[in-house]
Amino acid sequence: MNPEIKNYAHSLYEQSLMDSVKQLHQERSEYLTRRAASSSVALLSGSEIQAIAQQHVRHVERCMSAVLESYQRAFADVNESPTEDDFTKILEEAEGAREQQIKSSTTAVTHFIASRGSSVLPAGARQSALGQIRSSSAHGHDSVLREWKIWRDKTRLLKSTTKSKTVGTSASILDKGENLRSAFISYSWDDDVHCDWVQKLAERLRADGVAISIDKCETVPGDQLPAFMERAIRDNEYVVIVCTPRYKHCSDARQGGVGYEGDIMTAEISSTQNHRKFVPILRSGSWQEAAPSWLSGKYYIKLTGDPYSERDYEELVRTLLGIREPLPPLGKPMSTIAPSSSEGNPDSGTK
Repeated sequence: MNPEIKNYAHSLYEQSLMDSVKQLHQERSEYLTRRAASSSVALLSGSEIQAIAQQHVRHVERCMSAVLESYQRAFADVNESPTEDDFTKILEEAEGAREQQIKSSTTAVTHFIASRGSSVLPAGARQSALGQIRSSSAHGHDSVLREWKIWRDKTRLLKSTTKSKTVGTSASILDKGENLRSAFISYSWDDDVHCDWVQKLAERLRADGVAISIDKCETVPGDQLPAFMERAIRDNEYVVIVCTPRYKHCSDARQGGVGYEGDIMTAEISSTQNHRKFVPILRSGSWQEAAPSWLSGKYYIKLTGDPYSERDYEELVRTLLGIREPLPPLGKPMSTIAPSSSEGNPDSGTK
């Protein structure tokens, strides 16, 4: 990333951070003033602690949005567009700002509770505040992720349009290349047996002509896993989602890599409406037990059992290769209906 653009964006963010801190202090002051007017009790109740924590939740959300907005303004002011690597780093900075402000807010809330209560902080109070601020700010996190993706996709579109106008018909050369279909496998690390099954599925799909991408084969120690997951979901034509009860739990709770992938996939569906890119398969449990909430109601392929159904596996391969069996040709009206025995009999149907 251009260091001057980055420094400019950081300066814009610092100003937004200061403004958000001022707003946070003002909200707290106004809240405590209203509380003092309505109650003579010095100690804070549980609902009042939650109200204080929610003020920090809004602060965390403002800070994450400010990172994105600062970079948008910085690039716009110099009339430049971010590269793919720039977009990855911008998202990482927004995530980093969120984590930093969650920790700072958690410390501030727990210190505030102690100052308003006793000198000894109740056991688990800090973890409780941390959990509340993190979970409640998830909505703001998803909102920023959607805005980031819209900005990135718009930039791609503008670059693609400009390139097509400059190059003219040279894009037709690509049509002569191999029609390669690619897919990324999203799965949860349930246990060694399940991970081995996913590995074998990937190997078989590759043998059947699908360029499969999977974390175990394409990452090494030291890699940025969030960046890999984002690129894999973005760049592949399909995402095969291996659904199990554990996958559903991690996706719905936004835990670990599965939770992060869920954020990216739901954001992409929201912005592109390309539902068919995401192909769910059921590996274990019932569909209700294994499907994340955002996949509920989707048409899925069943690969349960050992061995799984060859017919269902063929349907998966045909889907990923884009060679699903077409409908039969449309025939002439009544072409399969045998002539009625009463045809040609002028007396039939009369009394």
